[in-house]
Amino acid sequence: MSTLNERELQTGALFGNLFAAYDDEAFKHSVSMFANRFRQNHFDVDWFRGKTCLDAGCGGGRYSIALAQLGAARVVGVDISAEGIEDARRRAADLSCQNVRFEEASSESLPFDDDQFDCVIHSGVLMHTKAPLQVVKELARVLRPGGMLYGLVYATEGLRWPLVQMLRPIAQTIGFAAMDKAVELAGLPVNRRRTYLDDLFVPYIDFYTWQCLQGILSEEGFTDITRWSSGRLDHEEDMQSYARDLRGFLEVFDAVSKSFRQSGDQCAELAKFGQGLCVAVTGYADHLANAVQLTRLDSLQARGLAIGQGHHRFVAWKE
Repeated sequence: MSTLNERELQTGALFGNLFAAYDDEAFKHSVSMFANRFRQNHFDVDWFRGKTCLDAGCGGGRYSIALAQLGAARVVGVDISAEGIEDARRRAADLSCQNVRFEEASSESLPFDDDQFDCVIHSGVLMHTKAPLQVVKELARVLRPGGMLYGLVYATEGLRWPLVQMLRPIAQTIGFAAMDKAVELAGLPVNRRRTYLDDLFVPYIDFYTWQCLQGILSEEGFTDITRWSSGRLDHEEDMQSYARDLRGFLEVFDAVSKSFRQSGDQCAELAKFGQGLCVAVTGYADHLANAVQLTRLDSLQARGLAIGQGHHRFVAWKE
């Protein structure tokens, strides 16, 4: 796609790499999560039967395939990653999904006429674009009146995102190859490899308050905007999961620090500094968990301090 800018090309290459690494079992699990999260939020998944759906920013196609399996009449998945689209086509063929197709396209300029889809999925994409207002305008344009938008966007507050923001320049200076090797040495599964390397290396990342996100959606004619409280990201389910996720960063930076221990160069110093940041943040998370156990802190207060809003998983309806 010659119209993509350098940032989009880098983003597409990163996600294409990370999603393609899923083995069949991990991929099928990620497909099943889509319907499960709708059910956990009391949404009747039979609604998708016979619908025409767009998965804008489909990555390796897991949600596109989930929609096809839920009985959608037609599903189109688009993504800026050529590798991702190739992987998605292979996955769909392996799972005998006949009612889904994939093509390269940017969510900032969708190659569809107005009012084409009953449902648009835009999960984990908006926070990686520098033109969110244009993206939401495009999503609204191709959605039919009465249609549903489902999305996931990173929110504000908590411990994880400030840590990620501090670690990003460190990881990017050390380099993807060394950090990827550290993830392997830490023994993390493929889904956590994607999560960590995504957040550390994606060219652009932003965070939204719920009020801000509601305003953006309302401006483009969306109503009944509902933030889901169940079916959260795996590491946000509870304090234990959150602490385990933070310790994963520490394990990765422990591993990369050891790999540079003998070099004495800039990367060795940066790895050590990143390791120290992870120690401080995981230590605070452990302190909060201990305070709850000792009844010195209410569990909801601890969750607010550690996780914050975490992320926004939502549905909205076009007028």
